[in-house]
Formats: sequence, structure tokens, C-alpha cells
Amino acid sequence: MLKFIVKRIAYALVTLFLIATATFFLVAGAPGDPIAAKVGQMPEKAQEIISAKYGLDKPVVERYFIYMKNLLTTGDFGESIIYNGKSANDVIKENTLVSAKIGLMALIFQVTIGICLGMVSALNRGKPVDNVIRVMVVLAICIPSFVFAALLQYFLAFKWKLVPVFGWGELKHYVLPVTAFALGGIASYTKYTRNSTLSVISEDYVVTAKAKGCSKGRVVRKHIFRNSMIPIITMIGPAVAGIFAGSFVIEKMFSIPGLGFYYMKSVSDNDYTMVIGLTIFYAILYVASLIIVDILYGLVDPRIRVANGKK
Repeated sequence: MLKFIVKRIAYALVTLFLIATATFFLVAGAPGDPIAAKVGQMPEKAQEIISAKYGLDKPVVERYFIYMKNLLTTGDFGESIIYNGKSANDVIKENTLVSAKIGLMALIFQVTIGICLGMVSALNRGKPVDNVIRVMVVLAICIPSFVFAALLQYFLAFKWKLVPVFGWGELKHYVLPVTAFALGGIASYTKYTRNSTLSVISEDYVVTAKAKGCSKGRVVRKHIFRNSMIPIITMIGPAVAGIFAGSFVIEKMFSIPGLGFYYMKSVSDNDYTMVIGLTIFYAILYVASLIIVDILYGLVDPRIRVANGKK
């Protein structure tokens, strides 16, 4: 198991290096002047000073090595071009928790409601409740989250005035963004849980347990539920990384000061150092979540541990 973990970490480090490299050159080579909005009508000499401050007067390759050196030695994700005296590290420290609160609450709703609906749908296959759930899942998957957000804003906030549209800090401000963020995920978890459960139900060990006279509840708890959760773990891992980055569109629509809000603003303002830093930070979370998923696989299914041991 230790050898397996070390190998996964080594692969992760190589992956992160490639992501950081690709992100830097893609963003640095994007069209547009990153300091155009900052310098405005400043004299040419002042523009040269600002370009030198951010290293934009150097070749791209040299800037890459400087950036990677700072990232690897000091963990510096880069200083913002638009926000004076503010770095990507500052944005990560100040706004990660904001996105995490929304994302974590949405993830809890997604996993719990989605798994329950998926199990109910699979155990009642072909019945009216299964058909209703499947129709709802298709609708929720097809409709984008920003459409749900707009509908929730119109009905719950503007028309019925049950909750505020904007604002931050109180529990009522979480209702709309968390609901809009969670709906699509609930549908996805429901769909995958149903499909996974249906595949497990037809396995020999489930048929054998039923033949031995085990109650339906025991069969579901001991044999169906645990084995059907393996594909769901694959989804939960990256989703955990996603809660820290938040939903970019949702945060923008509700003016929530999270990582997603600043990421979208950095892209629109052509703040390339901020875009690079936040992208690499998100990649670190995502890759780390995949390592955790691989480890959890071995804990949930002993067959995976045996297979890894043979390797």
C-alpha cells in the first residue's frame, strides 16, 4: 500500500508540473495587454517602469523560470497586476473559506439526497416513483446551474420575497446559491447511484444472500449499498476539490466574494498572474483529491488492495 501511495504522489507531482507549465505559457501567450487597463494614459516611461515591476519586459521563457522558482521555493503564486499590493496567495487565504462554506453545504446536500434518491429509484425499478425520479434527473442535468439560479432569484427573491438576492454573512444569504449549486449535483449523484445499484443487484453474491433468506434490509445494507458506493467515491473526490474553488458562475451571479468570483474577474480584467496562480491552486486540490480517492478505493473494496499488492 505504501508503494502504491508513493507512486501516486510521484505521478501527481509530474502532473502538477505539466499543468503549471501549460497554464503559464497558455495564459502568457493570450492576446491582449495585461497592464493596459492599469497604465491607461500614463507616460511611456511610467509604463516601462510598471512593465519592469511585473517582469513583463523579459522574455516569456525567462519569466517562466522566475515564476516557477518563486512557486517552488516560497510558494508564491504571483502578484496581481490589477490589485495593488495583493497577490494570489492573499486571495486564496481570504476567500477560500467563503467558497468552501457554499461548496461544502452544497456537496452535503448533493451526496445525501442524491444517494438516497438513487437507491430508492434502483430498488423500485420500473415503478412510478422510479419514473418520476428519472424524469427529474434528466431535467436537472439538462438545465445549467445559472438557469436554476436565475429562476430561484426571480421566484424566491423578487416575486415571493422569501430570501434576499444579494448579501453575505447570514444564513439566509446561503439559501439561493447553495440550492442553485446543489441541484445539478443531486441529479448526477442520483443517476450514478441508480446505475451502480442496478449493476450490483444482479451480482451473484446478492442473489446468494437473498437465497439464504437474508432480509431485504440486510441485503441492501451489507451487500448492495457498500459495493454500489465505489463509483460514487470517484465523483466525491474531485467534488471535494471543487468546493474550495466554488462555482464560478454562481458566485458571480450572487456577488459572493469567493475564489470563483475573483477568478472570473481576473479573466475579464486580463490579470494573468492571478489567473495562473488560482488555476495552479485549483489543480493542486484536484490532484490531491484523486490521490485520496485512490486510497479510499482500497479501503472500501479489498479486491483493489489485492490487485495493487500483486503489482
